[in-house]
Amino acid sequence: MINIPKTTLKVIIAACFGSMTYGYTSGIGGNVIAQPSFVEYFDYQSSSGIADTFNGLLSAGGIIGVIIGAILSERYGRRISIWVGTAIGAIGSALMAGSVAIAMLYVSRVILGISIGMLVMLVPLYQTEISSTEGRGLLVCMHGVFILIGYSVAAWINFGFFFVSNKNNWRVPVAIQALWPLLLAATLFILPESPRWLIAHNKIENARIVMKDLEPEMTDNDFDLLHHQLLMENQNSSWKSIITTKSYRKRLYIGLLIMIGGQASGTLVVTNYGPTIYATLGFSNKDQLLINAGYITSGVLSNFVSALLSDYFGRKTLFIFGMVGSGILAMTLETIMIALYGGSNNKAGNSAAVAFIFMHIFFYGGCVDANTYVYVNEIWPTHIRSKGAALSTLGLFIGILAFTTGVTTAIENIKWRFFLVFIVLSFAFVIIAFFFFPETKNLSLEEIGEIFGDYVKDNVEESKFSHKKSNEEKINFNVTVESI
Repeated sequence: MINIPKTTLKVIIAACFGSMTYGYTSGIGGNVIAQPSFVEYFDYQSSSGIADTFNGLLSAGGIIGVIIGAILSERYGRRISIWVGTAIGAIGSALMAGSVAIAMLYVSRVILGISIGMLVMLVPLYQTEISSTEGRGLLVCMHGVFILIGYSVAAWINFGFFFVSNKNNWRVPVAIQALWPLLLAATLFILPESPRWLIAHNKIENARIVMKDLEPEMTDNDFDLLHHQLLMENQNSSWKSIITTKSYRKRLYIGLLIMIGGQASGTLVVTNYGPTIYATLGFSNKDQLLINAGYITSGVLSNFVSALLSDYFGRKTLFIFGMVGSGILAMTLETIMIALYGGSNNKAGNSAAVAFIFMHIFFYGGCVDANTYVYVNEIWPTHIRSKGAALSTLGLFIGILAFTTGVTTAIENIKWRFFLVFIVLSFAFVIIAFFFFPETKNLSLEEIGEIFGDYVKDNVEESKFSHKKSNEEKINFNVTVESI
């Protein structure tokens, strides 16, 4: 049974407003530029060119953001760095909502990219460091769940404003972007600093107080063991050491590969360019937006399933199963349907194509999406986690840039053949994951280091956070939340 203290759950959910910020901001751009009022306002004959630029600028800003987040979070703490990310997000949202020229839109997208780059790295890092071993998969997967909630809210708001006859109707969905970082900023007072960051910066008593609040059952002996292990780990934490230290270098390769691999399934092409794909299948503008909103909403449910399964089946197993289901099976069937019925009036064929797109998100959301954020944060030791997680998260934005740049042009010119790329890449990443990704479920953050060749103090295994205790108990899906 996974026993989650109420205080921990409140902190996890509050931090997830940062996840919603990422999801809403990423989703609203592609939706808004499909609005006829947006195209008319900026005098565009087609929104396809601006779509690629929008996504590219957001990803470029994201790359900058993850590096800024790593530097700030290591020096000033996880909590204050999250606040900085929210402030940047609010500024970018206001600028985009008030844009009167394309140049303003482009600048706002870079600013928003910096914000979501910081938050998509910092939120799961923070959640990882405040979660106990037995519930870490479930709790950190909430990051992925709330990303999809953000995407879903963006899609439904955009669908609703499709029916509003006003040349500025695109501004309201854009302005709502500011709500999520502001809500996160409003809840920051309940977010404690990461106890592991406090220990690493020699603020031991503060860390003890926070840890006892998050884990009421934690004994002084448990805390002392954690303290001693972190002291042993607290060695060279430079950027250079990630390349020069063998165990860190291995983590970097794996972190980059799992983040790029998730995007190689083609999921962001379907998510960000859903209306374009549905247009290829012959659906009307209204139906394109409706199907896209339904698709993303189903992703919320599948990501929640992933949260429940992560601590049961393990990160590696779910990733492999999800890539086979989403990137190989669903994408193959989808490609066949588009090849046979794309641009035709065959209602049954086009409906089948949509069904396979929903099949894709079922496997991707249920096994891959949220799971990757758990994995790339837990594999790094505390003293270098912010830098390691940042470099790993770069894989997300590298994947976005690589797999979404020029999508509209590719779909218009080579049509269904474009999706063959994702089938081949998914197969390659399944092989890589099977042979090179270690399993991390039921291991404390300190014990995971042993997998990569780090020294782990023997009596850490005596702690309540040890996998040896967790493995003696039968794992089930009963989740309880302690009352205060």
